[in-house]
Amino acid sequence: MFGHNTSNMSESEEMYLITIARLAEQGIQTPIPISRLASELDIQPVSANQMVHKLDEDGLVTYTPYRGVELTPKGSQVTSVVLRRRRLWEVFLVDQLGIVPNEADALACRLEHITPRMVIDRLDDFLSHPAFSPQGLPIPAADREETEESLLPLSQIPVGQEQLVAGLRADEVTCAFLEAEGLRAGAVIRPLAISDCGAMLLQVGENRIHLASELVGGVMVAIYSKTASMSEED
Repeated sequence: MFGHNTSNMSESEEMYLITIARLAEQGIQTPIPISRLASELDIQPVSANQMVHKLDEDGLVTYTPYRGVELTPKGSQVTSVVLRRRRLWEVFLVDQLGIVPNEADALACRLEHITPRMVIDRLDDFLSHPAFSPQGLPIPAADREETEESLLPLSQIPVGQEQLVAGLRADEVTCAFLEAEGLRAGAVIRPLAISDCGAMLLQVGENRIHLASELVGGVMVAIYSKTASMSEED
């Protein structure tokens, strides 16, 4: 079979995992309600419930009755592989072919399920290993497993050190506020000061924002060193 699928999963199963991951990436608090997942996939909740139970049995998600579903480490690993394919194709379609991001996303959604590992690795090399998609979303590295160690509280980013934000881990309201202030995936940030109580003054691009301690403490940021990212692109 031409499509590379390390887990021997169907396209439908992969779409469930990707959708759960993308909703969490958007700031939807996990576990993701089955009703929200079904709505996002445009299917009936009963169908979503059946698939979620199957994925739970396969160890790819954890289903909590009356609350919802979230990815297991195994599910996150599978999702990272598929999202890597998708977002590399998005970069290619936008940067090399001039396709608008929304159309590129729809095309990449089809290509992500059928592209062999060899082709994706060559595509990554051709594009000089981009860190972000055209929409500012992180592109997982090859063979990278997402772990809690890859996330840092915003408060632990060293003062004065520039970083590229790869994503946020917070509730939906908090994420909406931060994104409105420019703190989103792909943004260059630099902590300017942290008070004794934990409040932070943060440089985000050309803007400065003040975050209260309770807001800082509730945000997890996956970061890439700006210097490292630049060296990878050389």
